[in-house]
Order: sequence, then structure tokens, then C-alpha cells
Amino acid sequence: MKSVRLLGIVCALSLLTVLAMACAADEPSAPSAPQAPAAAAPAAPAQAVQQAAPSAPQQPAAPQQAAQSAPAITAVPVAPQVQKLAPPTPVPTPVMMQTSDWVAEYVSSAGYKPEWGEPVYGGILRYGANLKLNGHDPNYGHTYEGPQFLPTYNSLIKFDPWQGLTGPILPDLATTWDMSGDGTVITFQLREGVRFQDNPNSTLPESVLANVAGDDFTCEDAAASLQFAIYPPQSLKDVGVTHAGPRLGLSHLKDGGATCPDGPMGYTLRAEFQEARAGTIGKFAGVTGMPNNMDKDLIEWWTAECPDCWDQTTDVTYLYGTGTGAFIPVDRVQDVGTKIRANPDYWREGLPFLEGVDHLEIEDATTRFTALITGQTDYYGEGSASLLPGQVSQVLERYSDDIHLEPVLHLWGKGLQFNLHREPFNDVRVRTAIHLGIDREDWVEINRIEGGGQNVVGVIRPTNWMPPGTVWALPDDELWVMPGFRNGPGEKQVDIDEANRLLDEAGLTGSPRFTAGCMTTPAQIFIDGCLYFKDQLKKNLDIELNVDVVEEAVQRQRGQTGHGEPPDYDVHYGSKARTDVADPSDFYNIFLVPETESWYHRGTGRFQADPENAQKLLDLSIAQAVELDPAKRREIVHEIERLSIETMYMVPMPWSIIWPAWHTDVRGWRMFNHPSQIKWAGWERAWLAR
Repeated sequence: MKSVRLLGIVCALSLLTVLAMACAADEPSAPSAPQAPAAAAPAAPAQAVQQAAPSAPQQPAAPQQAAQSAPAITAVPVAPQVQKLAPPTPVPTPVMMQTSDWVAEYVSSAGYKPEWGEPVYGGILRYGANLKLNGHDPNYGHTYEGPQFLPTYNSLIKFDPWQGLTGPILPDLATTWDMSGDGTVITFQLREGVRFQDNPNSTLPESVLANVAGDDFTCEDAAASLQFAIYPPQSLKDVGVTHAGPRLGLSHLKDGGATCPDGPMGYTLRAEFQEARAGTIGKFAGVTGMPNNMDKDLIEWWTAECPDCWDQTTDVTYLYGTGTGAFIPVDRVQDVGTKIRANPDYWREGLPFLEGVDHLEIEDATTRFTALITGQTDYYGEGSASLLPGQVSQVLERYSDDIHLEPVLHLWGKGLQFNLHREPFNDVRVRTAIHLGIDREDWVEINRIEGGGQNVVGVIRPTNWMPPGTVWALPDDELWVMPGFRNGPGEKQVDIDEANRLLDEAGLTGSPRFTAGCMTTPAQIFIDGCLYFKDQLKKNLDIELNVDVVEEAVQRQRGQTGHGEPPDYDVHYGSKARTDVADPSDFYNIFLVPETESWYHRGTGRFQADPENAQKLLDLSIAQAVELDPAKRREIVHEIERLSIETMYMVPMPWSIIWPAWHTDVRGWRMFNHPSQIKWAGWERAWLAR
């Protein structure tokens, strides 16, 4: 097995959760995050339900020979121990797979679980999707919709989907990648002998299909795909398509910086950047909307003739999707679901194992759970569509022999966003008082789960904005003693008393002190958040908080304002912090940098209410992104974390554990902490033992 060469400052550019603080013996290592004091340790998280091994593993048979039309989709009728991520260890070495036996390679890899047994071919996996598919552009960041189309494509490199962010970076359509000594150029050697899919179900115009179906993948396609991902043409911008995910991660790529030194039909891709940044390699391997590769001719037709065809998904445009991946789109029924089937010409011989995947769109959480336990679906539970605590209890109590739970830390961290354009939230004393006045131990109890003789919790505290368990998070022993986060005997009452003093000082002495609205969406986990704040603020601070539940489209209308326009809410509860590859810039870019900030944070008034600190946080965010010394970068990140607590533009909540669940006859499928869309590359390795 040949090793990938990474030149120059590659170790400093790594951004894995288990970031190495040393790539050479003479570079000092960062200390492990200290443990929380024993008296303040959180309750033990869940033990993952063990997945049963097959009683009689079958030997692999021949893979499916064609991606054929499937029977019509029918709607479903209405009806663990979560470990903290490891302390800093050496950066996993990217692994080069040069093999003709991909099945043997995967079965012998570190991510394979022996209890799965031998892989078997065939069968349709049924996935319970919680949202209706609207947008299937492979360079847009999708979590829920992603499994319906991302398996159609390949990236250049990727994190191992069986090991996640603590595992190796693997080749995909690139076989090797070299970085220049100054970190501004990456040269990818591309895989030869790869062809784009020939989909008999494609609805592309014949003139386009003739140039795309079965075409060789070469550098011109990789260069066009990278340029398209980071710098979408004006025709796409005119219909609101901006590719926010890959732009956030790789916006330092020069416009036109993806070139082919060996010519367009060659297999060498050169990517040139404006500056060296600490997270570049990892962003290629796992950023939301990471550049996925398409045929150059398809991109040119798309941008010239049909710029919104991948943004506004229809039953026809869904079948336009064409890549080099393991699965081919074959069917979509509006408001019901989609079907993908095995690519019979997939370049990884012997894969995929599954005949295909049916995605059933089931928006109601109770109906989705009923479909799982009655065997109408095989798997669901991504992100905020996670099983609810009561549903987890039912599985632990009644269904643990049939359903596997795999609790992991969420991709997103939740919190309460203040609109600083509105009084009294422009006053840091009020924001700090709300932070001090909530009892996070009550939130732990709300998220406690009992069932099957287990008593587990669904959140990890203490948490600020960096993902817990990573080297970027403030050490536990520092957070545990901070006002608002601490929970020693009598300390919470001290914090509540201080919160009321601050509110008095701010002149809010009436009863109630003031009334505000908490906007959120109908997902129960978000409603529960607003209800928690309503109870805490009334009980501890005499603040009246009304819960304002709105549909997703209304939330976006009221929150997704233009730059410089204030949002239309008082406070907003939802997913606020995020991580793609456990890199600080994953969150800071959408929170602190105006040019790239998410609508969650856009125009919320920090530069108007607190210009000095807002600018300082912006400067620090930019500084950490380009700091190539890991230890120095960590110091900057910790400075940001401390200042964000002082300014309290948002109240951070304990990081959530999500509860994906699948039937025990689903094998070759794993979940990992902070699972981003890279997990969907794992569909090609999954199989059904039935």
C-alpha cells in the first residue's frame, strides 16, 4: 500500500478533532483537556445498544447488474456510551488504497466490526427522511436531503465514513495529493479509468446526455467542478444558489485557481490558494457541500440553460443528477420520496452491496418512529430528526433486540440567539443575566432518558461554542468554575442573585421585568428549548417569554434578512454552533465573519450594539484561520471562546446527543461524533443481513 505524500506544513494544516499538536518530535504537544472535577461530573451518557451478529452470514453473491426502474413509491401511512473524543494524538496518516479488491480492503480495515459478519449483496434499504427534498445540488450542504442524491457523486478525498473525523483521510477520485511548502498549492493526482454514469432513467436532454453518459473522468471535469463549487456563476447567483458550504471551507481558492498542468484530458489537478489556511486538506475531505465531481459538459449546460434545475427539485430534474458514484437516481414522487439504485459500472469493483435505497419522506416524528418500529423503514434519526427521548426509552425498553441505537454528538450545538437591534438585548447586562439565570442542570434532567434498566443523559455539559471533547474547547476545569456554567453547592443561586442584580442595574425593575418572544420551528427538540427558557426566565428572573412556533419557511423569512437588515424576532432558539470537520472555522465563519455568516447570525446587531468587541472577535477569527502553528492557533481559539462568554451574543446550551436508529439487520453502517454529510459515502459499504 503506497503512502500519500503531504509536503511542507501539512501537519499544521490538519484540522481533525484529534488534531496533532506535533508532527515532528521537536514540536511541543498540547496538553489533554483536563477532566471535570469529580463532584461536578455529568451523569453517565448512554451505552449504545449492541448490534447482533448474523446467525449465518451469507457469502457475497454477484452485485446488481443494472440500475433499473423500481416499483412506484408508496407513502408510509400516518399512524450508548457517548465518549468524549480522544485527546490530541498524532494526525492520522492519509491512506492510499490501490487495490482491485475493495471488499477485502474494507473488511480488513480498522472501521470494520467483526460482529457484522460477511457482507451480502442485494436488498433495498428504506430510509425515513424527515424533510421533503427541495434542492439536489451536490455542492450545497445537505444533512437530511443528502442521502437522496449525494451517493451519486464522488469527492476528491474523504474521511473514512466508518471512522469519521478521528479516522484517516482516504483517496476518492484523487489517488495522491501533495501540498507546496508554503501551503498555497495542492496537486492532486486523479484516478484513471473512471467513467460518468450511464443512467437509463436520466431525463437530461439527449444532446447533453450524449456528452455526459459514460464519459471519461479527467482533469477538465475536476477543475470545472472545483471552480463551480467555490465560484458559482452569476446565472446561479441570480436564482439564489451560492454554494455556501464549500465556499465557507475553501473560499481562499483563487478564482480560476483550479487548473490542469497536463492538459484538460490529463490526470493532474492543481489547486492554487490566495493564502495558506489551517484547515484546507480537511475541508476537501469533509466540508458540508464538499466539492463533488461532475462532468464539465453537464456543468456548462446547467449554468447556461437551467440554472435553478438542481435548486428547485422536481420529479424530472431529480433524474438529471449524474456523477461517478455508487448509486444512480431512478425515481422521485413529489412529497413521497426518492429511489436510488446501484451503479452497475461503479469503478470500485464489487460495490455497492445494496441493490438500492428508498427514501420515504415522513415529516411527522411520531409517524416516522412508528414506521421504524413496525418495520416499514430500516433507519432514521439524523440531526434534529433524532429519536426523541421518549422514543429512545421505548426502544431501550421494548425493541432493543431489533433496533440498534448509536448515540453520537450532534453536528450542531443549540443555543438562544439575541437580536441586539431590539431592547433590552442590546445591553450586555441583560444578555449576561439570562446566561447566569438559567440552570443547565435542569436541562440535563429534561434530557434524561430511562428505559431497559438504563438511566442516561442526552446532552454533554459544560459546553461553550467549540465542540466538547476537541482540543479547541475550553478545558472542562476552566468552564466548570465559570459563572453560568458552574454547578457546585450553592453556586447556581449565587449566579441567579447576580443575574437579578444586573437586571435591576439595567433599570428592569417591573413585574414582569419585560416580555419577549422566543421564535423556533415545530420540531419538538426546538419547541422544548423555548419552553425551557420560558420556565427558567420566569422562575428565576421574572421575565415573560412567549413561545413563537413558526414553520421553516416563516423562520427563514423572519431571520434570513439581507445584510444590514435586522431580523424579525426577539430571541431565536435553534441550532447555532456547528462543525463539519471539528475545525474552529466551521463555526466562526458563519458566526463572526460578515462576508460568510449564516442567516442564523446575520444582521443580529453585534457591530451596532458592541462594535469594539465585535471587531475584535472578527479579527481573532481571521487570525486563527491562518495560524499554522497548532498550539498558537489553539490559544487564539480559546481567547475567542472566553470573549464570546463575556459578550454573550448567544446563550450556549449543553451539546446535544442525537439518537440515530436502525434495524439490527442493517450492517456495514456506522455513525460517529459530529456526523456531517461525509457519512453518506458509507451507503456503498452498507448491506442488509436478511
